[in-house]
Amino acid sequence: MDVLEVLSDAAVPRASSRRLHDALTFAFARGESEERLLELAAPALPPSTFQQESFAKDLFLDELILGCFPIELRGRRYEPSRAYLRGVLVHPPNRASVELRQRVLSELTSSAERTLRLESAYLSLLDLRRALSGGDAIGGRATHLRRRLDILVQLKKAVEDVERLGEGAESALGRAAQFASSLAAGEPYQRLLRLLHFEDSRTVLESRLALGYDGTLRRFEITGVSQAEHSSFPRGRLGRWLRSFIGLLKGYRFSEDDVMSQVLDQLFGDLEPAVIELLGCSVQIEFYLACLGFRRSMQAKGYQVCLPTFADEGASERALEALFNPWLVMQGVSAVPFDDHLADGRSTLILTGPNSGGKTRYLQALAVSQLLGQAGSYVPARAARLVWVEQMFLSLLESANATQEEGRLGMELLRIRHVFETSGPKSLIVMDELCSGTNPSEGEQIFDMVLGLFAELRPQVLISTHFLDFAARLAAEDRPHLYFRQVELGPHDVPTYRFVPGVARTSLARNTATRLGVTRDELLALVEAHKRSGSG
Repeated sequence: MDVLEVLSDAAVPRASSRRLHDALTFAFARGESEERLLELAAPALPPSTFQQESFAKDLFLDELILGCFPIELRGRRYEPSRAYLRGVLVHPPNRASVELRQRVLSELTSSAERTLRLESAYLSLLDLRRALSGGDAIGGRATHLRRRLDILVQLKKAVEDVERLGEGAESALGRAAQFASSLAAGEPYQRLLRLLHFEDSRTVLESRLALGYDGTLRRFEITGVSQAEHSSFPRGRLGRWLRSFIGLLKGYRFSEDDVMSQVLDQLFGDLEPAVIELLGCSVQIEFYLACLGFRRSMQAKGYQVCLPTFADEGASERALEALFNPWLVMQGVSAVPFDDHLADGRSTLILTGPNSGGKTRYLQALAVSQLLGQAGSYVPARAARLVWVEQMFLSLLESANATQEEGRLGMELLRIRHVFETSGPKSLIVMDELCSGTNPSEGEQIFDMVLGLFAELRPQVLISTHFLDFAARLAAEDRPHLYFRQVELGPHDVPTYRFVPGVARTSLARNTATRLGVTRDELLALVEAHKRSGSG
């Protein structure tokens, strides 16, 4: 059977699993947790050079997926398999697979009909997932049989919708039609069609029974189907089934339900590989639906997204137009788009400016653009040209915890060591407030050492700092591969949240203190209020 793979250039082999087989058997018989089924059936992710422990924590990916990647179909919101979607994002594949995903998204956005087919296929696959996870513990024997028949009916519908999704597709979605055609040509699926044809019309099944020495039914096989036109032929679906075998079964110690149960279990077992592929396809389709949801939700708020291009081998130009931070949009804050252009992406860019001027948001926006772009998704920019990287190191949040053995300086030095342990020349390194955990004199020495090593390694580097005098001296030295940007200030030294070349002259700490009510007059007023109230 063909592998149904729509995310990777080369199909990732499906590993056989006894646990998955047992879970599907139980799901067909009584129902199994949908979460467990997807955990076992989800396709393995393609190999990736990214190490998520070097960047995922500081990107708040779970919050990003929840807030910015909705799956909304026909007026209703659906919850994706968040663990798998997160895994796709933090394990960017090779370049060929990224281009494959971009072609799928381009085909979907250029064809409303293709998008509708994608939605229909997903909803059918979702119904199959829910049919397998739904139980009927209260029902009787007939109810259990009816439930299993309903699962097979839903399986057939899912295959048909998957086939329609791939019909005429020029992207990897065409693989869906190939899979469905290959499945339909197989004997197990043909038996499924004969069985459901029997259910839906007045027919006679030709069968082969295998009995044990004790007269119990061991095996049942459908060998043919023919039309019955007798006026007295029973019309009820289950009734027709039972009546067809009533005479045959007399004298043996098994019931009509035994026959039905054997047929359904054997058929589902033979179709189990197809069920696994369809379950895996459902979570892969969620990636595309989530990307379309990201595009739609950002556009609804007035922001443009795009599928990025990547610099050719040997080139290093990075250029993003109208880059914005999606976390701000998610939080209901008006994000100010800005341009990021660097002719030599394999260099070090130092950001300076006041607190709350947007430096950290700049670093976040660029890091998430790189990650989403190399995952094959849209990026938060009107246009984007990125430099391909093989690893990303992100350090925006350095908070103390009760278990750490080192002080702030020690933790900072360990952070620097970790950068060089994990990052090679084809890396993106993003660090907020480098060497802020020690006094300026020592911090500048360490900072200068790190910059010299970056000049040797030549990765892409973005660093923010409040060492303004040190940054100004570096800028005056005109070092190669070292660039400087500062927060742009408008009237009355109010940040515009855009960035211009140069080094900031002041961090505007006084302005920030005034904005937050931390002035001598305001604090003195609080002191006097406590004294008057006698609260000590």
